[in-house]
Amino acid sequence: MPFAALAQRPAPVAVATSAAGIEFDIAAQRLGDAIAAYSKATGLDILIDGAHAQRLSAAVRGTFSAMEALEAMLAGTGLEARHASATSVVIRASRTAGGTASLPLPPDAEGMEESGFKEGEVLHQSYAALVQRALNGTLCASTQTRPGSYRLAMQLHVDTRGVVDRLRLLSTTGVSDRDAAIQIRLRGLSVGSPPPPSLPQPMVVLLLPEGPGAWSDCAQAGADANGRMP
Repeated sequence: MPFAALAQRPAPVAVATSAAGIEFDIAAQRLGDAIAAYSKATGLDILIDGAHAQRLSAAVRGTFSAMEALEAMLAGTGLEARHASATSVVIRASRTAGGTASLPLPPDAEGMEESGFKEGEVLHQSYAALVQRALNGTLCASTQTRPGSYRLAMQLHVDTRGVVDRLRLLSTTGVSDRDAAIQIRLRGLSVGSPPPPSLPQPMVVLLLPEGPGAWSDCAQAGADANGRMP
């Protein structure tokens, strides 16, 4: 299953390639096209809602850090960028004045604070692997939610019983019915054990389509992991 950046701390987007400046020459245009040019120049993997991609970007010309260029490109769009991993960035509606979320949030998700944990914390990484296996089992068990053909970034919180009690999509798969099905399957999912008390939450999960750097093990998950394959 193409998971990446599980439980990385989402932070204000930072230079992902080098502290040195990068030469940009990106005209004002449809944001999705501008992001494609930006991604090619920086090597960053950018996730953006299809609706947001239709907005008009600001021009970016000159030598900037990756952070400066992306901030300039998003100026006036009502969007902000947050890291999902060292090389993956989620673009979403800004939480500052003027920003409106493109996806309605469930009442229990509105108060969720962004968090995550540092790489190298063995206990936390081990639990992240457990969460990943649980997600793999339930998403692979349905042809509608089976990963491999879509991207999706989300935050999830696991309670003291080891159950996903809060879930929030940071982007969309591009299919509203699939987004809804994923939320239904994951909310209430049992991970199998409670999280370490020191685990900062919510965790961030990035699902990637099949391709370089992605991996898939739906075959191993089995059709009966969390219900029979429809």
